[in-house]
Amino acid sequence: MKRILFGFLVLVLAATAPAFAGSDSSSFGVSATVIESCSISSVAIAFGDYDALSATPLDADGSVTVTCSNGSSGFIGLDQGLNADTGSTDAAPLRQMASVSERLSYGLYSDAARSIVWGNTVGSGVAHTATDTNPVTVDIYGRVPVGQGSLVGSYSDTVTATINF
Repeated sequence: MKRILFGFLVLVLAATAPAFAGSDSSSFGVSATVIESCSISSVAIAFGDYDALSATPLDADGSVTVTCSNGSSGFIGLDQGLNADTGSTDAAPLRQMASVSERLSYGLYSDAARSIVWGNTVGSGVAHTATDTNPVTVDIYGRVPVGQGSLVGSYSDTVTATINF
């Protein structure tokens, strides 16, 4: 009985299976281009209280975080801010915080010794090459120099960080 049932199933399957007279094929390409892409975010620098009589400069740090596609390269630039002093350039910014018409000078640097001014050009920005797509945080070192005779008050500035790739 099992043989008869098996034979019947083979006949049913053979009768329902499509019969092919031949075949043909075609290949097609698949492609994509990974583009250079980056994003940037920043953390503010809050200097706190400045004592014009102190012999020590006032230092504070901030940072920028960049995320780029693997293999992207470029530089991170910081503009001159909203209150740049006369003679300021993107390559050699002379930054100032403002309180109405009063000014308080400060600098932003790419090194902890605060000797390399961070500007907004290829030679004065910070180079960046992504080796993966993980975020990279880069420190910004700020300093308000000693001996400024600014009036008492709250001073501020806005600096724009840009990743150029």
